[in-house]
Amino acid sequence: MSANYLTSIIFAVLLIVFGVIIIMNPAGTMAAFALIISILMIFTGLANIFLFISLRDFKGSIYYLIEGGISILIGVMLLSSQSALENFLPLLVGFWIALKSVTAVVTAVEWKKRSYPAWKVLMAGGIAGILLALLIAAVPKIVSVYISLVLGIAMIIVGVAIILFVINLKIMK
Repeated sequence: MSANYLTSIIFAVLLIVFGVIIIMNPAGTMAAFALIISILMIFTGLANIFLFISLRDFKGSIYYLIEGGISILIGVMLLSSQSALENFLPLLVGFWIALKSVTAVVTAVEWKKRSYPAWKVLMAGGIAGILLALLIAAVPKIVSVYISLVLGIAMIIVGVAIILFVINLKIMK
C-alpha cells in the first residue's frame, strides 16, 4: 500500500477514534473540542492534498486539493482565535462537513459513470454528511448544545467514508 493511501487511512482512523471519544465524553469543554477538531481539520487537509497528488489523473481530483486547502485554513483559523472557537465553531464545522460531503458526492457520481459498485456507499455517506451540515447551519445554537454527539457522529461518518474510499481506490488500481 502506498504511503499516501496509508496516510489517509491513519487520518481516517484518527477521525473515528476521536469521534468515539467525543461522544463518550460530553463533559469536555468547547475549547478542547475546538483544539481536537482544528488539529484533525489540518491533518485531514494534508491527507487530501496527498490524495490529490496520488490521483492527479482521476477526474475530479482537484476537489481533494481544494478541500485540503480549505480544511487546513479553517483548522488554522480555529487554532488562532479563541473568539472564533466560541462563536463560529458550529458553523465552521458544518461548512467543513459540507465540503467533505460534496467531495464524496462528486466522487460517487464519477464512480457511477465508471460502474464501480461502491459508488452507492460513498453517495449515501456524502448525502448523510450534507444533511448533517444543513442541520448545523439551520440550528447552530441547538447543535452547539449537542456538539459532542453531532461532531462525534460526523467524524465517524467521515472517517468510515475515507477508509471505504481508499480501499476502493486500491481495488480499482
